[in-house]
Amino acid sequence: LEEPVSLEKQASPLIALKRRNVAVASSFVHHFDVYMALVWTLESVLSNEGSHSIRVFAHPFNYGFQTVVEKLGLYQGARGLPDDFIPYLISEVGAAVDVVVLGTCEFEYVLHLSRAVVLIRWLILSQSLRSWHTELLSAWDMRPQAQKFQLVCMVHNVKDTNWQSHITDWARRGAIRLFPIGEQHVFNEHADSTDVSMYTAGYENIPIDVYAPVLNIPDLPQKDLGRVLSKAVIQGSFDVGRRDYPRFLADLVSSFHEDPESWGYHPLEGRASFVPNHRSPEPPFELAIVGSGALQIPQVLAYVITVYHDVDYDQFYKLIASMDIVVPAFADFGYYEDQASSTIALAVELDIPILATKRMRQAYGYIDDDRVVVTRPAAMREVQALKALRTRNSTHFLASDPAGDGRKMADVPGLETAVQKMITQGWARQKEAVTQYKKELWGNNGKVVEHLLEFDQP
Repeated sequence: LEEPVSLEKQASPLIALKRRNVAVASSFVHHFDVYMALVWTLESVLSNEGSHSIRVFAHPFNYGFQTVVEKLGLYQGARGLPDDFIPYLISEVGAAVDVVVLGTCEFEYVLHLSRAVVLIRWLILSQSLRSWHTELLSAWDMRPQAQKFQLVCMVHNVKDTNWQSHITDWARRGAIRLFPIGEQHVFNEHADSTDVSMYTAGYENIPIDVYAPVLNIPDLPQKDLGRVLSKAVIQGSFDVGRRDYPRFLADLVSSFHEDPESWGYHPLEGRASFVPNHRSPEPPFELAIVGSGALQIPQVLAYVITVYHDVDYDQFYKLIASMDIVVPAFADFGYYEDQASSTIALAVELDIPILATKRMRQAYGYIDDDRVVVTRPAAMREVQALKALRTRNSTHFLASDPAGDGRKMADVPGLETAVQKMITQGWARQKEAVTQYKKELWGNNGKVVEHLLEFDQP
């Protein structure tokens, strides 16, 4: 790596890690970028401990991610298939495993009905804890007390409770830890559930550690801090249930009609699409939409938006890293309460500021830091914030009356101050500050892993 990051052991040298042999397994075909980030942290922490082992069992990584694994040195060992996991765990060699990490413990339900065959296949592949529960529990029970392993469940969607009935058996054995990848507090609600299979698990006593799946991506571009915001990206599935494309695109079309010059475009003047004004003193605004699926783009924005489908990771990282700002454009999918979005970690990885609200900063605690986010007031839509950041002017927004009740936005208490603060801080971020932030984040991730490896069986 350009600047190798060493996750120095934070614990007291008098405390030796009790667990040094880890098996990481997933039967789900996605989320590998999340659990392989954890593998990297495990490798970094255990490399200071002498003898140790880490084994990964997963399907081949999609979109060329194996190249990323090798380039970044996330994992030095061989990767077995999911079917190899249980035989390894109960083998003579696997008897040394003292930590089992399941990269995805729950289902992924949200797919279009027209893709029912794919949905069924995904459900079968993703039953990590449900399909392995009986064999894992048997393996745990058969081991002598000194050789018990700790089960770690990485949790992506806490609203999927189908797998959680199996937590009871592990909680009663004091053998499970939960690793959500965001501040997901719904587990506290489960502790008070009226469902006997839930409340008898003792959720309030299950150790929960939040892990931020941020990799160290090298060779990120240096950018001029004084440049005008001209490149934004929305990344994620083209499912309108996950990203609010209709509202965002409608807002963008409306803003272009009102003031195309601010965006660096000519007025329509009878044309079917807005055309870039290359004589404009500022570069025309461009929006990249990156993900998978199908998405209809308004004809008037044909020269504004470029859609990228199913991009391999090497090109994917370069593309996102070339952007100025990441626009979450979250729909009402639960990304604030129930399910963590990998887009947030991706933006941090690639030094791209996130256009966030206070709600998002609180939901994803690790980005509650001005070094990596641009905070817009919730009353200001994303397109309006982009325009204000691009032009350093919010006059049009503050004079508007979107509710139609005769009150200007400038009359909303505190709003003008919040907007001015956003503009004054600007959208570009100092690379040195972002690098320092990430080193602190990696240090915290290292402490989470050390805590796991120091944890003794009660």
